[in-house]
Amino acid sequence: MANVVNMNSLFNGKDSRWLQLEVCREFQRNKCSRQDTECKFAHPPANVEVQNGKVTACYDSIKVSIP
Repeated sequence: MANVVNMNSLFNGKDSRWLQLEVCREFQRNKCSRQDTECKFAHPPANVEVQNGKVTACYDSIKVSIP
């Protein structure tokens, strides 16, 4: 039953864990040779706070607009 409660809070937008992205370890060491669009991990700008190797994406920044 606890899993149902957790899933409900996820869908209601109260749990932002699904918006967390792992930051590229190589990027953190200034060693990633991939472009931001080619790497499967986040390459956040310097003004974005990294916590425990992760960043939280803004929901509005990942919305896909359908023409």
